[in-house]
Amino acid sequence: MSIKAPQGPPVQTAGPNAGLRFMRYGFPVFLVMAAIFAVSQMSADAVNDAPSSGFLTALFGQFIDEIAHFSEYFVLSGLTLRWILAVKAPPGAALPDIALVRSLALIAVGLAILYGVSDEAHQWFIDGRSVELADLLVDGIGATAGATIYLSIYLLWRVRKSGSHGRQPGGRRNDRATTEQTSNTTVTQGRGDD
Repeated sequence: MSIKAPQGPPVQTAGPNAGLRFMRYGFPVFLVMAAIFAVSQMSADAVNDAPSSGFLTALFGQFIDEIAHFSEYFVLSGLTLRWILAVKAPPGAALPDIALVRSLALIAVGLAILYGVSDEAHQWFIDGRSVELADLLVDGIGATAGATIYLSIYLLWRVRKSGSHGRQPGGRRNDRATTEQTSNTTVTQGRGDD
């Protein structure tokens, strides 16, 4: 005997809008990945000789490398989560379950970290560059922060957009909203008897 989990509405992943959806949600992810790859492809001398290198070093000092890694993977993870949510929980669908959304955020963080591992491995073959575990740690922190912030904004947006301020993500009503609705109904019914 098998028990099937309830299924939500079907998600349209193909059709006339699939290309537009990819351009809107998927293309930015690949664009950021290409930018990270392009910077990683540069030798250490080329990075240090870049026109913006002097300004950024003066502004951020010795932490320029850490800030760059954090920012790259913050953006990559946020955009990856945006794409995953656009496919798995499209804006027109009901509010997704919070457990599903959290697991999708973990997938986005994991994918960003995997790309960070491949980026560090790629740097092994570039002149003057090396694999640094500290960079990978900062990549992971940036990816986690990016997904967390995007997830928070996404959930607030979905709850407000649904117009169900008393609903929690997943469609369940909280006790306070149910109590307020019940007391409002009682008061309204009581006034109608006068």
